[in-house]
Amino acid sequence: MHYSPLELWLLIGLLALVTLGARSFFVLLPRRWQPRGRVEQALRHAPLVALLAITVPEVTRQLPAAWQQPQPLWAVATDARLLSALVLVAVVRATRSTLWGLLAGIGTFLLAGPLRP
Repeated sequence: MHYSPLELWLLIGLLALVTLGARSFFVLLPRRWQPRGRVEQALRHAPLVALLAITVPEVTRQLPAAWQQPQPLWAVATDARLLSALVLVAVVRATRSTLWGLLAGIGTFLLAGPLRP
């Protein structure tokens, strides 16, 4: 499909409006219609759950193939994605700092990348 520049800008603008409306839906509701109780607590965890839904399949994608290798433990232990995810979780739990966890996970990913043949 080919769109003209005007159509592209219109499409981008409409997508931005839909995104803004979806993200601010609960803010724009009258006070008496806003979620309370368990729904409100569940909505606080929605961004984390969305992030996990994106990252967990990517981190664990190579595990079934790794277990089929001649040395499965080495294949799993040298998977840079899995190692960096485990380091990230450990550092966040130990320091209670997301920033340090992210930096440790990125560093581990960059250092462990060359381990894979």
